[in-house]
Amino acid sequence: MSISNRKILIFLIVFCSLIPNIGFKFSTFGFNWTFYRLAVLISIIMYFWIPRKTEKLIAERVDKQWITFMTVWVTYGSVLMIVSPYRDLHNGIIEILSIFNGLVCIIILTSIIRNINDFNQIISIIYVTYLGLVIYGCFECITGFHLPVSYFHDETVTHLVGRRAATGMFYSENDFSAFLTCLLPMMFYRKNKQLTGIIALVGVIYIDYVNDANICLLSMIVGIAYYYIFVKRYGKNRIIVRTVLILLTVVSLAYVWNNLRHLAKSSTLLNVIYSQYTNVGLSQGSMYSRIVIYLDSLKASFNTSFLGIGPDSFSNYFHALPSKSGLINPHNLYLEILVEYGLVITVAFVTLLVKMIHTIRKKALSEKDKSMRRLYVAGCEMLILYSMVCIASSSFIGYSWQWIVITIGLVFSGASEEKLALLNSPNAIRSPYSSMPPMGDNRMYLHNEKRKE
Repeated sequence: MSISNRKILIFLIVFCSLIPNIGFKFSTFGFNWTFYRLAVLISIIMYFWIPRKTEKLIAERVDKQWITFMTVWVTYGSVLMIVSPYRDLHNGIIEILSIFNGLVCIIILTSIIRNINDFNQIISIIYVTYLGLVIYGCFECITGFHLPVSYFHDETVTHLVGRRAATGMFYSENDFSAFLTCLLPMMFYRKNKQLTGIIALVGVIYIDYVNDANICLLSMIVGIAYYYIFVKRYGKNRIIVRTVLILLTVVSLAYVWNNLRHLAKSSTLLNVIYSQYTNVGLSQGSMYSRIVIYLDSLKASFNTSFLGIGPDSFSNYFHALPSKSGLINPHNLYLEILVEYGLVITVAFVTLLVKMIHTIRKKALSEKDKSMRRLYVAGCEMLILYSMVCIASSSFIGYSWQWIVITIGLVFSGASEEKLALLNSPNAIRSPYSSMPPMGDNRMYLHNEKRKE
């Protein structure tokens, strides 16, 4: 595959996965074609049409584990979709297609990421797209303007709940906050981009606060605390310390400003926690609703012998057997997989995710070079945030951007240390539209890669 074709394919998959709803939408036989779904179809055609080589950046055994697991996931889900009494054939096909699209993206990206230039293109696309969405999210919070894909675009809804929330290219505010929070570590991928990363951090904190995305804010604090503790263990880093201070200051001020109108001379955070605890006792509030739907989800899984009720059948099940919470969505990726696809698929998913985090952390622990350690920790933190923010949204399986997160994790965990060390080039982050190789320590390596092709 030529360099230009490989770059087009990488751009098509990554950009469309990050912003799946941009552009157009049309229907054929009741099936809605979005920008993302059309891009996946085009990518499959390009992938099989253009000759490929076997040389890859990632070790074969690493990506094969995920590919095998997701193939079994799609196959088993298809069987459940046929036999389950709670199935919704149309919605079930859509969800299976979402997982299949993720499988396709992982197969293609892990196959065509052949050198550091390719991987840095992925990070560059994320970098530019992410900054644009943060800026637009802040604009939404200030102006109340929303795109048609947003839940708040409906005037009947905005009159009830207000307009001051940010959804970006997503349906709800929690979806957008989960996306921004999870991919935040990639903004600190390069040492010479730390200032931009801090600006993005402040923007994300502001958006999460306006969106009342408490799970995302908590995840961010845990993630950056982990990053700070890990780096401090191996030496001081002023940028990280400054980032943590900014984070804690902004979050504290946000909570205090929001509650000073009602609560004076009291601990804001404790009042928030106490309020949620009291609401649980009174059988009301968001925490109570989540606890109840979680317990009911476990009961539903037990009642089906932990075999699963089929893709996108969660809502149908709780329409037939209503939960006391009044919710019909899982609000937790792990329970969503458990109820719909069974215990085996859930355990396999969690095991592979934990194994990937553990592998990257081991590499960071054994790494002597500070810059390389920063890259490993950033990748590890992104996966930790992913494992936490996946309980923020009402439903999570259908999000296309999560497969890019998994792919990046596969690169960090599966690439050899010699090849991954070339990510250290100071100028590796550049425009995703550029076909020029990065200038730096990896120039000779990339020159040799071109000769091989």
